[in-house]
Amino acid sequence: MAEKHQGPKRRNPLHDHPLMKKGGKHEKTRKAQRRSQKVKDGKLPD
Repeated sequence: MAEKHQGPKRRNPLHDHPLMKKGGKHEKTRKAQRRSQKVKDGKLPD
């Protein structure tokens, strides 16, 4: 029997997931960056 064609290979469904934008290089979160800027400007105590 002839083999059925399955179509193109399925891509990774998690690749463009919104939560995956958190991946990448290790750095401080945006919240931590905002807080450190406020501490630096003297708006918040250490």
